[in-house]
Amino acid sequence: MSATTPVAVQRVQLELLLQKTGPARILSPIPFATPLALVFHLEWASRFALVWLGLFGVAVLFSYVQRRQLETRGPLPDHELPTVLRGRIRDLLLLGTMWGLAPWMLGAHQGTPQLILVTVFIMGAVSLGSAIVSTHRQTIAAFSIPAGVGIVSACAWHGGLVGWVLAGCMALYLAMTFKWTSQQADLLEQSLTVRFEKEDLARRLAQQVELVESANREKSRFLASASHDLRQPLHAISLFTSVLERSRLDPDSTQTVSRLGHSVRLLNQSLDTMLDISRLDAGAVQPRLQPLRVHELFIALNHTFSGNAQARDLQIRFRAPGDLVVLSDAQLLTRLLGNLIDNALKYTPTGGVLVAARSGAPAARAGQVCFEVIDTGIGIAGEHQQRVFDEFYQLANPQRDRTAGLGIGLSIVKRLSSLLEHPVELSSTPARGTRFRVWVQQAGAGAPGLAHPGGATREPPPPTGSALPRHVLVIDDEPVSREALALLLSSCGCAVYPASDLAQAQHLLQTNPIEAVVSDFRLPGSRNGLEHLLALRSTSPHLRTLLVTGETAPERIAAIKASGIAYLHKPVQAQQLLDALAG
Repeated sequence: MSATTPVAVQRVQLELLLQKTGPARILSPIPFATPLALVFHLEWASRFALVWLGLFGVAVLFSYVQRRQLETRGPLPDHELPTVLRGRIRDLLLLGTMWGLAPWMLGAHQGTPQLILVTVFIMGAVSLGSAIVSTHRQTIAAFSIPAGVGIVSACAWHGGLVGWVLAGCMALYLAMTFKWTSQQADLLEQSLTVRFEKEDLARRLAQQVELVESANREKSRFLASASHDLRQPLHAISLFTSVLERSRLDPDSTQTVSRLGHSVRLLNQSLDTMLDISRLDAGAVQPRLQPLRVHELFIALNHTFSGNAQARDLQIRFRAPGDLVVLSDAQLLTRLLGNLIDNALKYTPTGGVLVAARSGAPAARAGQVCFEVIDTGIGIAGEHQQRVFDEFYQLANPQRDRTAGLGIGLSIVKRLSSLLEHPVELSSTPARGTRFRVWVQQAGAGAPGLAHPGGATREPPPPTGSALPRHVLVIDDEPVSREALALLLSSCGCAVYPASDLAQAQHLLQTNPIEAVVSDFRLPGSRNGLEHLLALRSTSPHLRTLLVTGETAPERIAAIKASGIAYLHKPVQAQQLLDALAG
């Protein structure tokens, strides 16, 4: 239990008591006490009836004044709660004592009619008063015990059969009333304790969730910001390796460079995959839903994976009606299905993979298209079928062979499924194969603005017969990256003009026949590479422009995409860069 829980319970209990014993309700016993005292005074000439009524009025007035003063104080601090409660117990004890004195000061013990009349009044007062002050055991006892002791003792003093019967009945009634109202007070305290414990638990849980989410956001921001620094040297290594691969080397050196290039490409793929996770977690990827022809999507996937399947001696087939159209993000859906296909190929030693799409889903999924990726691979046991969507979880790869991937392809599928709202289902039988189903909203075949899967890629399309520009300006503040890019372009016959900042770049533009400009995004000064290329496009539209960046921030990526400037993400493969410049 939190340290604040008892205090919160005390506060609510006291607030309920103060609500039930407001100033108006404190004055309510006077209309009951007044006729009782007048009857005894006028009918039975009781000498102390009016004295008792006066004392009763003083006690009520005293409680009223105390309550009014308490009402004007406003909210109570926590440390004053016990003091205020003691004050209310004192006032209730005073009122209970006045009712306890009633049978003695009124002379009720002198006759049976008087005793019965007082018993009825006090029974009603105790019943009503105990119910009103049933927020604490102390308040119940302070009011009911003095009143009960007074009437029971008066009945016993009267003696006789009537007196003793009344005394016994009143004692039993008061005991049951006290027990019942005390149980109500305990139940109130227990329910308030449970309530505040749950609220405190929910609050602490919310704080822990916020801490976890904050840590996750910090992790994603760290990965996103650190990726730029990681990509810079990897970008240079990739370009230097490409230069070496194009050089005339002896056979041993050629084999070494080939292995180096293969390692660089694996490292690049790993970095790209981990960055995709961080970008998805950071909310940097937002889907753009539009109609997409399934036939064209399957053509693009077939081009991507047919070579891999053939190298593994596997069959891969795509089946879909020619007019099937879905509503999705072309790039993200291609990535989702591509990860499933890649996963199926990795875990299928013999046989093949079938990728199919069909409409006419069950009634529960009316208006949706079911994509299926079915393999004849090793299958997934039931206890692993949820865990395969976790990061770095792999089946049949205990040695963590990097050529089998990092084990986060399906975790990306899970994130893309949630992002696109395309549910993914898995069914599998060990040693027989696995079936993944992806449900996508169907669109009309004649829907306008049909997207082409190839148009969703972030790299520019390959060249169509164009030659590389002869004079290229390279702007990069990183000396190693600038040198690597210059060396690659020089090995391809280009005249390269390197610049470390925009001032130097502007001078080279004015003094040399520049045909193309390749610029990094982050540059010294107040302007970045994108702003410079946009300015060049407006003043020199004949120049070819290409932005090379390692940026991952969502707002910057959105700005780059919206600009229309061709761009590549670091680390860039040499052939991609050459194709982009030629195109």
